[in-house]
Amino acid sequence: MKPIKAIVAATAVIYASANAGAASSYMFDNPENQAYFGARISLDISSAANGGGAYSNQAGFSAGAVYNIPVWTNLYFEPGLSIFYNTFGTSSWETSTSDLPQYDSNGNPLLNPDGSQVVISYPFNYQVDGSIRNFGFRIPMLVGFHFDVTEDVKVHVFTGPQLNLSLFARYYRNEVLVPEAKAPAESMSLFGTEGFKHADLQWNFGAGVTYQSYYLSLNGAWGITNMKSATTVLRRDLRRNLFAITLGYNF
Repeated sequence: MKPIKAIVAATAVIYASANAGAASSYMFDNPENQAYFGARISLDISSAANGGGAYSNQAGFSAGAVYNIPVWTNLYFEPGLSIFYNTFGTSSWETSTSDLPQYDSNGNPLLNPDGSQVVISYPFNYQVDGSIRNFGFRIPMLVGFHFDVTEDVKVHVFTGPQLNLSLFARYYRNEVLVPEAKAPAESMSLFGTEGFKHADLQWNFGAGVTYQSYYLSLNGAWGITNMKSATTVLRRDLRRNLFAITLGYNF
């Protein structure tokens, strides 16, 4: 009986080792890798890389599709196409003057030699707030690697460039309520002389997880080129940074 038990035990050890080896191999080189399409939707948080206090973070979204192409082992190339709507808060300081008539200690108006009342102009600063609203197409071109932890769970890391093609870029200025600088709310296109570019480039990087066909990732995109040059309307250059939470489904 002892030899039989020894044979059974050895067989079990060999089987377990083979399974562990296969699982480890699949983690880095799954022979079942196939190309697939995926749908993606993201919550985007936009921030300015070089705008100082002139621009503030605001939320937007993107939605589109990717095509995942196996390259070698679990390495893949994943181009995509999506629409996006991103926003930035804006804030600037303007200078105006307030004309104040002068009076003596008894409350009588002080007069100039020509009989007109003495008026002194005092400069003051006031804040102008608004937002930039930008719509267009986004083209990511990512290279990544997935670790197949189990048959159902894959962990991804990825990086690569992405191009933003802007179709709509508009500045919305809030109403100004300062007495000497009152102005109604207004909006204007930022293309042309207002410095907005139709294309800007970013570098994307992040990590995600796939469970069966469901996908979740966190990623950031660093602005490489300006999306807007400084002008008299908005006096600081603007480079787009993004942080995104992405949900998806793989077909």
